[in-house]
Amino acid sequence: MIKKYHQQIQELKENNKRRKHPRRYFVMRLEGEDAKRNAIFSSFRLDEKSHMIFRGYISKIASLLPPSALQQFLFRLAGLVIDEDVFIAPELTIDIVLEGWTRFRRGVSVGLKVNCFNHLFEQNGKIILGYIDVGEGASIGGFTTISPGVIIGEKADIGAEVKIGPGVQIGEKAKIGPCVIISSFLTIGEGAIVRPGSVVLENVPPDTMVEGNPAKIIKHNVRCKPLSDQILQAEK
Repeated sequence: MIKKYHQQIQELKENNKRRKHPRRYFVMRLEGEDAKRNAIFSSFRLDEKSHMIFRGYISKIASLLPPSALQQFLFRLAGLVIDEDVFIAPELTIDIVLEGWTRFRRGVSVGLKVNCFNHLFEQNGKIILGYIDVGEGASIGGFTTISPGVIIGEKADIGAEVKIGPGVQIGEKAKIGPCVIISSFLTIGEGAIVRPGSVVLENVPPDTMVEGNPAKIIKHNVRCKPLSDQILQAEK
């Protein structure tokens, strides 16, 4: 018997809880009716469909509201996990199918029309699904697209119109310029800087600056010192 999509998701979640090092993304294939229609709704029972439709309406209403307690309350109802002191600009899109798989940690700032997708369809029924975790104090620019399995480290700065592929891990205090494209399953090291308009096809080591299409290292040891250290150094 072919398992329905929602059954496979539940099994993945339960198995992941038992792992010592939980996975942040999964790659699987849809079969039978699910693959033929390439539509998630086809595999859910009626009660689950109703619940998803409810969350979809709630998410849409929340996305039209200005930053407020009500906006965040509605996003939580829709399945987004939000910590304290989070700023969310209007028109945020979240995945209402995988409830609770996207988290904004304390102090995160999210720009206008950011898209967070926990599942991504590819050819021949292949699907990538995963958690999205945005670390404390991170900033995400407007019109940015975040794919399944992305982890953004603390105080990372993501520019506007950035496209982040599935399975990408961005280190703490990394800076990603506007209009950057980051290919799938890569790591951007801590304190690294990706210059605007770059296309990243390889891992970026910590504390390096990369630029170009494809992006290449143009500078080493570029991690910015804390402002307090800069002031002390200037006084000396």
